[in-house]
Amino acid sequence: MLRYDMSLILSIETATATCSVALHNAGKLVAHTALLTNRSHAEYLMVIIEDILKISKHDRKELSAIAISSGPGSYTGLRIGTAVGKGLCYGLGIPLIAVPTLEAMANGMRPFTDADTLLCPAIDARRTAIYTLIADQRGHIKKATHIALLDSETYIKSLPDQKLLFFGEDAIKCKHFFMNHKNIHFIEGVCPSAIPIGPLAFAKFQQQLWEEMATYEPCYISQFQEK
Repeated sequence: MLRYDMSLILSIETATATCSVALHNAGKLVAHTALLTNRSHAEYLMVIIEDILKISKHDRKELSAIAISSGPGSYTGLRIGTAVGKGLCYGLGIPLIAVPTLEAMANGMRPFTDADTLLCPAIDARRTAIYTLIADQRGHIKKATHIALLDSETYIKSLPDQKLLFFGEDAIKCKHFFMNHKNIHFIEGVCPSAIPIGPLAFAKFQQQLWEEMATYEPCYISQFQEK
C-alpha cells in the first residue's frame, strides 16, 4: 500500500544548460542543488543525485518515484535526464513521472505574481522562436506548449489583452520584440529548476499518473510543430 504522506520523490531537470536536482517529501522541499555549467549533465548529474541523498540523510531505497522534466528543451539534456531517471526507476522498482518543463517553470513563478498576470515561460527554439505556454496564476493552462514566432504579427495579435509576464533564460529575446507593448513584462535569467517539479510530481504520484518506461520518450525539440 502506498504511503502518500511519506513519498520521497527525486526530481531531475536537464531540459536546458541548467542541471538541477531536488528531493521532496510529500511535495515539500527537502534539498536542492543546481549547476549552471555548460555540458554538466553527463558528468555531474549522478554526482549531484548522490550528494543530495547524502546531505539529506536518505538512501536510494527510500525513494518512492523519480520525476523528470519532459521538455521541450535540449535533445542531449533531455536524453541524459531520461536515461538516468529510467535507470534509477528500473533499479529500484519505482515509477517514473514526467512533468512538462514549461508547466514546472510557470508553477515556480506563481508565488511571485499577482492574480491578473498571465505567465509565459520562455525556452529557446532557435532564431526568432521560443517554446512557451500561457498559464494563469492559479496554474490553469490557457494555451498549451507551442512555438511562438516572436517576429510574427499574427502571433503578437493573438496574445491576450492582459498583463503578460515572459520569463526564463530566453526572455531577453522576447524583450527585443515586445518592448513597446505596455501589457508585456519580462524577467530575464530565470533558469528551469527541479524545485517546482516536485509538487507537480507529487500530485501525479497521488493519482498514479506514471509513465510506461519501456515506451516513454521526452518531448524533443524536433517533435514540436508551430501552432
